[in-house]
Amino acid sequence: MPPTNSSTVSAFTNSQKRFQQIDVTKGLAIVSVLLLHAFDKSTLLNSYAIFHIWQAVPVFMVLMGVNLGMEFTGNKPKLSSLYTRKYFRKKAERILFPLLWVYVLSILAGLAWFLLYNQHKLEFDAYNLIGLLPVTGPGNYFVTLILQTIFFFPIIYYLFQRHPSRTIFLLVALEILFLFWSSHVYLFLKEDYLYSAALPRYFSAIAFGLVLSKSMLQPFKANVILIFLAIAAASGLYLYRMVYADLEISLMTAEWQTQSVLTFAYAAAIVWMLFKSLPIFSDTMFLRLFAALGKASYHIFLIQIVYFGLFLKQNSVLFSLFTCLLAGYLFYKADIKYGLSKRILSWA
Repeated sequence: MPPTNSSTVSAFTNSQKRFQQIDVTKGLAIVSVLLLHAFDKSTLLNSYAIFHIWQAVPVFMVLMGVNLGMEFTGNKPKLSSLYTRKYFRKKAERILFPLLWVYVLSILAGLAWFLLYNQHKLEFDAYNLIGLLPVTGPGNYFVTLILQTIFFFPIIYYLFQRHPSRTIFLLVALEILFLFWSSHVYLFLKEDYLYSAALPRYFSAIAFGLVLSKSMLQPFKANVILIFLAIAAASGLYLYRMVYADLEISLMTAEWQTQSVLTFAYAAAIVWMLFKSLPIFSDTMFLRLFAALGKASYHIFLIQIVYFGLFLKQNSVLFSLFTCLLAGYLFYKADIKYGLSKRILSWA
């Protein structure tokens, strides 16, 4: 008997099994984001951050692909059964309404900052409609990326259920085409935020995640692992030459040449090695801590945007790290415990 639409939606909106390794990896990635924004550039270069904390966003994008791929059921749902009221309500609860809470917080923080220090931190323009916070800091573009996944991921899921290999190829090809196309589009050349926040730039990272999701459930063959690690090593070499040997590729803007189809294999290797080396579940305090931070990573990320928008590298690294992690985690717990986002939905 074929599955009903409701079962298809359930499979798409809820992971079948939660792996602590993924939450721990997300926890490490969100701490890396904070360190990336807290350290100055010379410290990052001297610590070879391009091989660790500079990989935070690519790791997050690969993990999105992993989570999407692990929801694979083998069924072939209709596209209309994926874009449902239930789906958008769930995404609003998890993504949109926490953003709205922080949007209000950033306005209040900006007003308070002006009253205390007579400095203008508030910034209102059309980009506020696509995720730019009124008090904005480094990494705000990632919020706009997340908002786009609400609309793109059901399509990717729909195609992946039917044609897994072709979907992987299509995602990589579309990213390459986007790089060629955007390099000739005046809007992307003029507006840095739009280019930075364009989800197609990360299609191959999502594709790597979809491929890796298969290894999460069953091991790859030895020869496949060797090929994958060889590609990851080549990506690592490219990253080194790009950052430390002045290698340039005119197709991509200088700011984002280290995050492209040529580099995401390295981030995918980080995700794969962490998943394979960490236990499925552990009561170890260190792992439980990072798993908890991983679950709260989106809320922490939103808080750190406002924090670094106000205190860009002005406070000590440890103070910034502690403040953002604590405030973001408390925000997450309040959202879960008191249903902050659900309250908005109930009023709507």
